[in-house]
Amino acid sequence: MINEIKTIVQNYLNNAKLCSFLIGTVTSEGIRVSDKLTIPNELIVGNLKSSLIIGCKVRLLRNHGGQQFYILEVISE
Repeated sequence: MINEIKTIVQNYLNNAKLCSFLIGTVTSEGIRVSDKLTIPNELIVGNLKSSLIIGCKVRLLRNHGGQQFYILEVISE
């Protein structure tokens, strides 16, 4: 019984989408983090949002659940 509970908890944590760091490139639609995924501007927050230039690389923190992304720093312009 204990092993089954451990397995359930482990599976939950693997699928919960906890906080994580991402690197992306600023585009006109938002921030592109992969070929298939662009984060829309509506989900991006942070003091650096207003100073971004298209083509900049940024480091992001994805909030628990993936519904909010905070700009931590501009890596390169």
